[in-house]
Amino acid sequence: MLRGAGRRAGAALRRAASGQGQGQGQGQGQGPARPLEPSLLRFLVCPLSKRPLRYEEATNELINEELGIAYPVTDGVPNMLPEAARATRRKPPAEGSEQP
Repeated sequence: MLRGAGRRAGAALRRAASGQGQGQGQGQGQGPARPLEPSLLRFLVCPLSKRPLRYEEATNELINEELGIAYPVTDGVPNMLPEAARATRRKPPAEGSEQP
């Protein structure tokens, strides 16, 4: 594991969790949802596919286009538990569905 990368990710997670640089943020549920710290995207991958994720600011979610799932971001902290993910498409991709 890259030690420097781990420290940077830890620092970014601490900033996101503490709300540093996010203004007041005293009350829960007040104002818009806190977005994901952009520097975290370099380190976050889908726990199921181990592939990079795309951040969707409009829904405040991390999207795995390949699997068709979205992980919620709550108060700037991504919830990367597979149980917390929601499906983003109704049908699986048709690519691997050919049968000999």
